[in-house]
This record gives sequence, structure tokens and C-alpha cells, in this order.
Amino acid sequence: MMRSLAFDVLNHVRIADLIDIGIVSVLLYLTFVWLRDRASRSLGIVAVAMGVIFLLARWLDLYLTTMAFQYGSIGILIAMVVVFQNDIRHGFERLATSRWFRHSSAGQPGNRIVDTITFAVAEMSEQRIGALFVFPGREPLDRHLRGGVEVDGRISEQLILSIFHPKSPGHDGAVLIHHDRIVQLGLHLPLTTQVSKVHDGGTRHAAALGLAECCDAMALVVSEERGTITLARDGNLTEIEPTEVAEELRRYFADQTSTGQRKLKSRWIGWTTKVAAVAAAVTLWFLFAYNTDTIQRTFVVPIEYRNLPSHLEIEDPKPTYAEVTLSGTSPTFALLKPAELAVSLNVKDVGGRRVLSWKTEPNIANVPKDLRVQKTVPDTVFVTLRENANQ
Repeated sequence: MMRSLAFDVLNHVRIADLIDIGIVSVLLYLTFVWLRDRASRSLGIVAVAMGVIFLLARWLDLYLTTMAFQYGSIGILIAMVVVFQNDIRHGFERLATSRWFRHSSAGQPGNRIVDTITFAVAEMSEQRIGALFVFPGREPLDRHLRGGVEVDGRISEQLILSIFHPKSPGHDGAVLIHHDRIVQLGLHLPLTTQVSKVHDGGTRHAAALGLAECCDAMALVVSEERGTITLARDGNLTEIEPTEVAEELRRYFADQTSTGQRKLKSRWIGWTTKVAAVAAAVTLWFLFAYNTDTIQRTFVVPIEYRNLPSHLEIEDPKPTYAEVTLSGTSPTFALLKPAELAVSLNVKDVGGRRVLSWKTEPNIANVPKDLRVQKTVPDTVFVTLRENANQ
């Protein structure tokens, strides 16, 4: 049974079907990678729920539900775009900045920069000086940052300590660090709405988590009240020890470059996502495209006459329509555009003849190659030519 089914599938699979499955697999893979992000999880749940409801409606012949999807699909799409516009924009930003679309990557900051930041953070932690650092990832940060003062200064421990000194005007804001430069200070970040994750943290922790929920940047927080050091990344807050700061910074910088080694877990997740995308694409193909039943449909097709010399005209009555019966599978008929079907006859080379004839089938235009012409009425088109009385 399984062997016969496998042979049946292989006999009906075309190269075009494999290309079709491949394209859908890539699109599904990109979608799954996007939906894997925490910020877009709500959109993923809604999209999956809508897909399941639609499939159940088709399977159980739920007339009203199917009609609602057919006639309300545009409205549903617009509503989802409006409700989840931030998630959708975030997803496109992640896609545009993925490794596939980057041609080069800047070198990661050296050990001196990492050590300088580490020493400054350790000292501020010991002295209970609040601080908030932002390290950009691959996604743009502009729309998440407010205010700020341009600095573009080379990183040094003295500069960092002076910026976050309690009497400094910009000590309450965040500092943006890119490579070996302090780009801006006094920045305001979006606050998280998940207050329960902040626990005993203050505004700096809420701002760091808010940014980590919006993009792939990393934020480093030093608590003014407790002197603790907290890392905000991928929508999570993690408290770390001063001795772990350097390791976390190097790991993050390595992840932003194309030469960084991927972890085994990330590699496993990547392969799992790819297999899931291919499996989903094959399943969709079986559900909607695979159909071995051959059906026949008859179309009334117009007959057109091309390149008729100006001094000639076709005597009436002339054939204006033909009935064309085509056969193929249902998915193949989905590629057919009946309005583009035509019996196209060339009347250019008439010589001295006044009665012309053409076989109908070879002159049918715009028939998909996987559809076969079973019958035409008439089988042959005859016309009589005469001199144009208006010439």
C-alpha cells in the first residue's frame, strides 16, 4: 500500500512541484525564525490558530466559517497588520539584518575595550553608582532611542565614570557604545510592560528589558540601590557577577560578527526549524496541490484573426467562437486563466486563395503545458475572403 502510494506520488511529481515546495519551505523557514522571537510570539499564536480554524472549516465543510474566511480574508489581514504592526516591522528588520543579507561585518572590539568596560562596571558596582549601557546588535536602534547627546568619544574608564557620576547631568540616561566609541549619552529607552520580570529592579532595569524586547541589542545595568549587575538580552534579565562581565561582552560581540562560532544548541534549533519548514511545505502541497484525479472542462473560446490584409475582409457568417475541452488535474487548472484562452489564426500569407482553413487545436493560445486538449468544436475553422468594399 505504502509502496504503491510512493510510486504514485513520484509519477505525478514534476520539477515545478519540487521548485514550488522549495520556495514555500524557504518562506516558511523565514517565518518560523521570525515567530521564534519572543516579541512576535503573540502574532504567531494568532496566525497558527487562524490556519487551524481554516483547515478544519475546509475539512468539516463548515459553510459559514469558510465563507467568512473567503470574503473576510482581506479584512482579517488588514486587522492583523494594524494590531501587530510593531511585530511585523520587527520581523522585517530581523530579516533585513540577518546573516543572509550581510555582505561584510566589522571587526569586534578588542580586549582593551572589553577590559575597560569591565573595570568601570566593577567599580561602579562596588560604589553603588547606577549605570546603563547599550550595545547595538544587527537591527536598527533609531526608532527605539529618544533624546541623547552626541559624544563620539573613545572609550576610557575615566570617561565612563564621569558620565555616570551622580552629579553628572546625563547620569540617569543610557550610554550607547559601538565598537570602541561612546556614541551617545543620556538616552531614553522604551520601558517594558512586563513589570513582573523586573522584580526588585528600578527604572534602568525596566528600560533595559524594554529595549531587549524590541530588538536584538544588549543592555548592561548597574543597580544604584544594590550594586548588582544585570544583563538584558533577548527579552530576558539575567543577574551576573562582575567577573562574568568580560565573558558576556566577548560572547555578545562574537555573535554580531559572521566569524562567530554558532553554539551546538543554536545549530540544532536551526536544523529543527529547517526540517519543520520542509515538512510543513510538503504537507501543504499534499493538502492543496497534490491531486491525481484527472478532470475535464469545456471552455467557450473566442477566435481571433491576425494580420488580415487591409484590402481583404472575411465573409459572414464567420466562426467567432470555438468549444475547447481541456483535461488535467485540479491544481493545474488553477494556473489556467480562461479569459486569456483564444484560437489565434494568422491570415497574413493568403496568396491568391479565397478559402482558408486551419486546424483548431494547434492554434489555441495560452494553454498551460500540463493541460491537454481533448476536443475542439469545430475541429477545423474555414473562412472565405473577399475584397474589402471600402478600399
